[in-house]
Amino acid sequence: MSTNKLENLTWYVDTRAQQNGEPGIYHSYMASLATTLNYITDDFDPIWLMGSSAFAFRIFVNEVMCPSAMSIFHWAVILPEAIEQMGYHCIHISRLWHEEELESSRRAEAQSEIMNAINNGIPAIVWDIADVEWGLVVGYDDKNQLFHTLSHVGTNGTLPYHRLGKNGIDILSVAIPGVRNKRNKEEVILKSLTAAIDHAAQKEWMDRPKYQDGLPAFDLWALLFDRWVMIEEAERSKNLPEDIPNFAAYYAGHHYSARCYARDYLRTIANGNKNLQQAAQAYATVAACLKPIWECFPEQKNPSAKLLSDFARNIRNAKKAEEEGIGFIKKYLNEKNEQR
Repeated sequence: MSTNKLENLTWYVDTRAQQNGEPGIYHSYMASLATTLNYITDDFDPIWLMGSSAFAFRIFVNEVMCPSAMSIFHWAVILPEAIEQMGYHCIHISRLWHEEELESSRRAEAQSEIMNAINNGIPAIVWDIADVEWGLVVGYDDKNQLFHTLSHVGTNGTLPYHRLGKNGIDILSVAIPGVRNKRNKEEVILKSLTAAIDHAAQKEWMDRPKYQDGLPAFDLWALLFDRWVMIEEAERSKNLPEDIPNFAAYYAGHHYSARCYARDYLRTIANGNKNLQQAAQAYATVAACLKPIWECFPEQKNPSAKLLSDFARNIRNAKKAEEEGIGFIKKYLNEKNEQR
């Protein structure tokens, strides 16, 4: 029997973003990865994390604004790649709901890798340790058969060994940074910008049509506000589910924060290139369009029809600006290809 728990580990907060009145890293997988990397390295940069992973350029929307949208993508491709882009090989163990025959073996494999990581001073990023979000396993206790956890809202907890991958959502996903890889800065930048273009064109997997990603996701998001207007005009206060303002805040927080990082990432890597400078300006416009939505919810429980219509228009304007930004990124990549 053995036990080990990482000490002096707190949830990562991007204080620079907060000082600028911005949300900081909002997506729970990326926030978990930020916390891990900030713990194991001395030079962690949240802008580089969000940009290099292409999460700064991603958007996920569900037809009824369900929070599940933020986890409906190809985990086996996107989750490890975020770690690889930060310069580490990724240990990724997964089991999906239809792979029941793998449940015991994958749980045992994941438990072993988590313990090895903790023993090497590395938190493990684990799906669904609390509230159907990603969080961290930061320790283990063989005597009591428990993992020590740190949730996406920074609270400490425990998870029984046998509930790893079965804590309400019957899916296992564990991601751990491993040894350093050999990706250089230019390669990372090109991969991230290519991923941004692919995502915008819906070339990354998504469970459509109930969910949309890329540029069409802006259309669905705006349509949700249009529908909200119609409900408001038909005595919305009697028909609107109480969670809708919270869902609106959840969506705005994810997508506004991401575009703030897209803007800053493009500024960081532009190095005088006009196309990337113009792309950064386009994403600054996207962020500015989405900011009022983030500032409104969830405090505003009964927004007026005019306010909701304004938000729908903001989202459509954000899409136009993002289309421009993607266009400038394409021009930049074409330049790079011509130079080769």
